[in-house]
Amino acid sequence: MSSDTIHVYDTWVTGKNGRIHFDVMTTDEATALKLAKEYLISIGEPTATITTKECQFCHSEPLSMFSAEQQKQAKEKGGFIVRMPT
Repeated sequence: MSSDTIHVYDTWVTGKNGRIHFDVMTTDEATALKLAKEYLISIGEPTATITTKECQFCHSEPLSMFSAEQQKQAKEKGGFIVRMPT
């Protein structure tokens, strides 16, 4: 994968108050799962199940279509989260 492309992992988990939908934008599955777990902890859902069943590769996007801050997170943290409507 080149540094100007990022993979989209479509993620649906069941939280305390129902379904949570977000995309993990990163370069590989292991990082996607790690970032998803960190995100769930940050929103108060540390016990939500997150596996490759909930977090699935969807497609790839050019990194240039995202904000400068998101591109910075991709370089520094290996990816970023995009919240989606449920």
